[in-house]
Amino acid sequence: MWNALTAVANTLEAMADGRAAPAVHLASLDPGIGKTQAVSHFTRALLQSDAHEGVSLLVCAGRKRQIEDFIRDAGLSNADFAVFTSDTALNKLGTGDPRSARVLFTTHSMVESRCEGRPFPDVGEFHYRGRPRDVRVWDEAIVPGRAMTLSRDDVSLLLKPLRGPHPALAAALDRMNSELEGVADGSSFLVPDLVAVHGVDMTTALNATGADERPERREAISSLWFLFGRVVTVRRDGKYGTTILDYKETLPAGLTPLLVLDASSREQVRATYRLWADHRGGVVRLPEAPKNYSPLTIHLWRRGGGKAAFRGRDRDDLADGIANTVNAKPDEPWLVVFHKGTDTETAVRSRLDKVRTGDVHFLNWGAHEATNDFAHIPNVILAGTLFFPPSYYEALGRAAAGKPSAAGDMPAQDIKDVELGEHRHVILQALCRGAVRKCNGASCPKVDAYIIASSRSGIGEQLPVIFPGVNVVPWRPVQRALKGKAGDATRFIIDTLADGAQSVPFSAVRQHIGVGNAANFNRSIRHHAEFAEVIAEQGIVEWPPQRPIGFARAYAMYFGNEN
Repeated sequence: MWNALTAVANTLEAMADGRAAPAVHLASLDPGIGKTQAVSHFTRALLQSDAHEGVSLLVCAGRKRQIEDFIRDAGLSNADFAVFTSDTALNKLGTGDPRSARVLFTTHSMVESRCEGRPFPDVGEFHYRGRPRDVRVWDEAIVPGRAMTLSRDDVSLLLKPLRGPHPALAAALDRMNSELEGVADGSSFLVPDLVAVHGVDMTTALNATGADERPERREAISSLWFLFGRVVTVRRDGKYGTTILDYKETLPAGLTPLLVLDASSREQVRATYRLWADHRGGVVRLPEAPKNYSPLTIHLWRRGGGKAAFRGRDRDDLADGIANTVNAKPDEPWLVVFHKGTDTETAVRSRLDKVRTGDVHFLNWGAHEATNDFAHIPNVILAGTLFFPPSYYEALGRAAAGKPSAAGDMPAQDIKDVELGEHRHVILQALCRGAVRKCNGASCPKVDAYIIASSRSGIGEQLPVIFPGVNVVPWRPVQRALKGKAGDATRFIIDTLADGAQSVPFSAVRQHIGVGNAANFNRSIRHHAEFAEVIAEQGIVEWPPQRPIGFARAYAMYFGNEN
């Protein structure tokens, strides 16, 4: 860890001295090790160095609150820094004049918007004494482009408000939407340039649709007007319907050398950095030093944890399970990360014991990064995990690799790697809001984490990759009883294995429940979502992994008899 922190300091010094390679330098130390503190100490040393009197620094943060925290931690005087964001109150901190301060704080979105269509060195707002700043730091995740996805439903949102003021445009969008329904999954599609045909620019469309009051319309127009005249990929996006996708370049040319501080840039976490390095180039990985997470125990409840599960018929079971777990430690503090747009917090709080001394905090997904307010909490529950439509992962992968839809197909394995990498990324960031982000030497403190994730998501298998040395155990806060043949099959498999059988062949299960046809058995039992999750909750897997012929307890198959 000290070697990795030294590499961060050496990179900053190389930029200050004009020796750094023009690349993206990735610092992937885990949360809590000291990446940001290293930059704070470097900033003070830079300002005090007589040999670097004219050297300036730019810090790009993901959130405005991070800027306030950095200013406080670095102990900067008002004469040393300025702030350049969309927040006028925040911009009054420091000198109030971005071009006159040696240290300038800004946001990712400000860099992307002010540099759109222009190289970074040409954008005077980020200059000091008439030239680009020497030392450049990007705090948290970075991607060279923004994933752009647009479903047929998104396009439909625009038809009614556009039909009055711009009927020809609305009719053309309606025809395009109908045409998309007939395009095969994975095919390329040329989006007609309806701006050129109908002369309705983005500002006019935003005004016509009342997008200021309807964020979903603003997002749809922003994506669609960018995609006009471009080749896109068409995907059948599951329940989201037909979707078109591509990406938009967002990082300006000439931004390097750039130091990126992102724990998720570790090689075994986010796949986007690998795609970036392999296809775009210009990436330098600084030494990695993941913590030893052996004091961390993750309790895994293998059942669906998406937003739909917390809104549907599973909502009460899930709330019961979370509340039961929290009630088991009434004297300890808890953090629950939940899906925004659900009543999870209300449902869980209504089930908590009335007399307890430990506080229970709730933090919604989307606000789960870049806050240290809960770093003292030793019990964290991820009430489900953050999932995106399949098209998003492909668009994100294309952005990372610099491969637009016009360049052809994206390898299926790369898309899958991106999806799993994003799961690893959000779980690492969310759990590290709690005490697991702290360091006891090279390890984290003793922490209990609880994650709800279905067996089909593959998240359970990724946990030892995210947290090397972690102890993963089953978590079954409520028991589910399946009905019908799925229930009969479940009880037969569990009872047979409990009686000492090493495995239970599919044929034996079929015979027991009276399903003679193998195809019907696969469809109604093996691929039954709740059956798969209940079996997984019991630590039972299909065996062997490659061409399964039955069910067995995973522990016994991999490690021998538990006794």
